[in-house]
Amino acid sequence: MRLIACCLSLFATTSQASEVADVAIARCRAELEEIAAHDATERTFENTVAAFDDAVSRLYEDTLWTWFQLNVHPELDVRELGETTRRKVSDFAVEIFLHEGVFDGLKAYAATSPALEGEQARLLEHALRDFRRAGMELPAEKREQLRQLEFDINEIEQEFSTNIRDDETTVAFLREELEGMPDDFLENLERSGDLYLVPTKPSSTTPIFQNCSVAATRHKISLAYGRRAGLKNVSVLEKIIRFRKQKAELLGYPTIAHFVTEDRMAQSPERVFAFYEDLRPKLRAKAQADFDELLAAKREYTGDPDAELAAWDSTFFKTYLLEHEYRVDQKLVREYFPIEAVFEGLFSITQNLFGLEYRDVSDRAAERGRPLWHEDVRLYEVRDKSTDQLLGEFYTDLHPRPNKYNHAAQFPLVPRKKWADGTVSRPVVALVCNFTKPTAEKPSLLSHGEVETFFHEFGHCLHTILTEADYGYFSGTSVARDFVEAPSQMLENWVWDAEVLKTFTRHYETGEPFPDEMLEGMLRARHLRSGLDAEYQLYLGMMDMRFHTDPDGAVDTTAVNEQTRAECLLLPSTPGTYSQAAFGHMTGYAAGYYGYLWSLVYAQDMFGRFRELGLLSPEAGAYYREKILSRGGTRDAIDLVTDYLGRAPSPDAFLQHLGLTPTGT
Repeated sequence: MRLIACCLSLFATTSQASEVADVAIARCRAELEEIAAHDATERTFENTVAAFDDAVSRLYEDTLWTWFQLNVHPELDVRELGETTRRKVSDFAVEIFLHEGVFDGLKAYAATSPALEGEQARLLEHALRDFRRAGMELPAEKREQLRQLEFDINEIEQEFSTNIRDDETTVAFLREELEGMPDDFLENLERSGDLYLVPTKPSSTTPIFQNCSVAATRHKISLAYGRRAGLKNVSVLEKIIRFRKQKAELLGYPTIAHFVTEDRMAQSPERVFAFYEDLRPKLRAKAQADFDELLAAKREYTGDPDAELAAWDSTFFKTYLLEHEYRVDQKLVREYFPIEAVFEGLFSITQNLFGLEYRDVSDRAAERGRPLWHEDVRLYEVRDKSTDQLLGEFYTDLHPRPNKYNHAAQFPLVPRKKWADGTVSRPVVALVCNFTKPTAEKPSLLSHGEVETFFHEFGHCLHTILTEADYGYFSGTSVARDFVEAPSQMLENWVWDAEVLKTFTRHYETGEPFPDEMLEGMLRARHLRSGLDAEYQLYLGMMDMRFHTDPDGAVDTTAVNEQTRAECLLLPSTPGTYSQAAFGHMTGYAAGYYGYLWSLVYAQDMFGRFRELGLLSPEAGAYYREKILSRGGTRDAIDLVTDYLGRAPSPDAFLQHLGLTPTGT
C-alpha cells in the first residue's frame, strides 16, 4: 500500500484520499511511456517485460485497498470514493492494453528471440497474448471503438452490481408467520410495531427456508428474493450482453463466450456444453431420487397424499429429513459451531497442514498501515513456521451490516510481487462473510453450511498468500478462471470428515463434544439433495453460457432463464421472478460461471492424495502447497494438476463427490 499509507491509514479526508487513483494512474502512465520510449536496440527483459509487470502491479497495489472499501465501509463517502477509484482504474486498465508503444516494445523485444525460461518466458508470452486479445492488432479506428465500448461495459457492469448491493427490499411478517424461527434470529430483525422486517439477504432468507414451518412465508420470501434489484437490472443485464456481443464482433469472435473461454481450461463454449450434456443424465438420476425423497417428506409432514413440491419447499424438507431420518437437528448443530471454535479449528488444521503460523495483529493494525474499517474486523499475519518469514496478511470481516457486500468472498488487496531491488510485496487479502451476529445471550453460532463456506473462502486466502510467483501477473489466484475455485472447493472436504470435526467442535455453553450419533447422521446426509443442488449449479452455468452465445446478442434474459430452468431443473421455479437480475456473477463471470462445476472435477481428484495420506497429514499438505498453492499462474492449470497427480485428471472422484458412482448410476 505504497500510496494509500499516507492518506488512508487512518481514513484521512476524502479530498486527500480521492487523489489516490489519480496519482497512481499518472505514475503508471509515465512508466508505460518510459517503456515505450526505449530504442529497439536497448530493449532488455528488465526494461520492457519486467517493467511492464512492475507498472501494472504497482497500480493495483496502490489502488485496490481504496477500491475494496466500496464493499465494506460503513461511511457513504468512503464507499463513494471506492466506487470512483474502481471506475477510474477499470477505465485506465483498458488503456493499458491498448498502449501502442508498449505493445510495439514487447514485440520488438520478442523479435530478438531472447533465451528466456520459466516464469520470464511465460510473462512475455502472456503479455503479448493479452495485448492481442485487447485488440491491438485491429485498425486504429476499431481500437478506438473497442476502447469506448470497454468503458461503457465497465460502467454498466458496476451499475448492475450496485443495484444488487444497494437493494434494501424487506418483507414484513407477524410473529405467527415466522413459526419455527429461533429466538436469536428474531432478535436480530428490525421491528415496526408487531411486524418483523426480513431483508432479502442470504443471511436472513436461508434460515427462513430452512426453519419456517409456514409455507406462505417461505413462498413470499422466495418471491421477494427472486425479484431483487428489480426489472431495472433485467434491462441493465440485457444491455451488458449486447455490449459484450459487440466487443466479440470487433475482436473477430462469434460470441463473447468464444473469446472468454479461449485462454481457459475449457478453450471453447462447445466444450462447456459438451461437459454439461455428458453430466446432465448422470445428475438427473440422483436429482430424481432427491425430488422423490423431498416430495414424500412433504406428504408425510402435511398429511396430504396429493401435495406437490414447490421451489420454496426444498430447503425446509431437507431440514425435516435431516431431523427425522438422519437425527440431525440443525438448530442443535449450530450450538456446536461457535465461531471461536471454528476459527481455532480452521487455524489449527491449516497451520499444521501447510507449516504456517497465524498471529492476530489487530491491535497494531493502524501502525502497520493496515487500518480496520469496522469494529468487527480483525487482522492476522501469516508466517512460515520453519523460517518465521512473513508470507502475507489477511483481514476477516464476518458479520452482516447495512451496505456491506452480502455474500462471501475473498478480496485481494495487495498482490505478491518481487521487485527489481529484491524487495517483496507480501500478499494482503480480506475475507468477507455474513455469518450470524452474536447476541447478548449467545456467541455467533454457525451452521455446518457456513462452516463449509468459511473453509472455502480460506482456501482462496491460502492460494493468494502462499504463492511464490515473482511477477504480479501470476500471483496467487491469477490462474485460469475455470480453475480458480479448485483450491477453495477442495478445502471444503475437511468439514465432512468425522475425525477433523472432532478436533474443534464443542458446545458453546458446556464445551461438550459433538454427539457421535448426530455427527454420524450429518455425514451420512452429505449427499442429501446433492443431485438437485448440482443441477442448480448446472442451470446457472448453462443460463450464463446461453446468454453469451446468442448469435445476435439481443437476449430476452427472462425467457432464456425460464427455458433453462425448465430444461435443467426438476424443481419448478417461483412464478413471477427474474432471478438473473440479482445474479452477481453476471459481471465477474461473463460466460464463466461454468467454472464452478468444471473446477470441482480437479478439486476432488486432487483431494485423493489427502484421502490416502490423511486429512491432517503435513506430508500431504506440504506437497499440495509446493505443487499447487505456491505456483499461482506460473504454469497452465492442466499442467499443474497433471504434475500434482502424476497422471491425467479423472472425473471419477467428482462423480463420487456428487453421490454418484464413476458410471453415474
